[in-house]
Amino acid sequence: MPSRRALFRTCGTGLTLGVAGCLDTGGESPDETTPAESEAGATAGTETTARGTPATATAGPPPEVREVDPAAVGERGVPRSPSVESDTYEPFRAFVVGERPDSPGNFYRTPHVWVWNLTGEATTIELALTTGGERLRRVETEFPGGQPLAFVFRDRGRYELAVRVGDRTKTVTVERDRFRCNATGTDVQVRPDRIETETVSTSMACTTTPGGS
Repeated sequence: MPSRRALFRTCGTGLTLGVAGCLDTGGESPDETTPAESEAGATAGTETTARGTPATATAGPPPEVREVDPAAVGERGVPRSPSVESDTYEPFRAFVVGERPDSPGNFYRTPHVWVWNLTGEATTIELALTTGGERLRRVETEFPGGQPLAFVFRDRGRYELAVRVGDRTKTVTVERDRFRCNATGTDVQVRPDRIETETVSTSMACTTTPGGS
């Protein structure tokens, strides 16, 4: 029988708090940022989405990425990372990836990734979301100081979100196991000289149920 007591674990650069058996998220080092490749035709405030991709016999169409009311995704299920210094608790923009499964199972979860502008001033940040090498959405927008933009993932899959500012980029991976059992929230923190990531997750024992994965 699963434990109903939720414990929290934070994983990030040089910081791990929690207990054994919780979701292993593998914190990334802020020193692993690399120069980003310039993208032809990219201009501030522009967006592109996946269109016209033919379905194959083994894979359906890519999940749709929709912009939604930020108030609809403000509840993450876990606290934000303790290193985020901001008085804001709601994103200024929010996107939902895919739809909730028809039979999600008792332990289905929707992982969150929030990108924070912690540079101290308004900053243009570029985001590119992909799955299986296919781009689902590209957003380049000005982030107000101290404000986050949120992605909430509903369709089970493996995703990569590349965050680019200036000549620095950081890629965050959302694995399939983030959709089961434990709630997770990853905070990508864009700072004046680096990009950091930290993930907070619950830790509870779960059993396989019909519809779960």
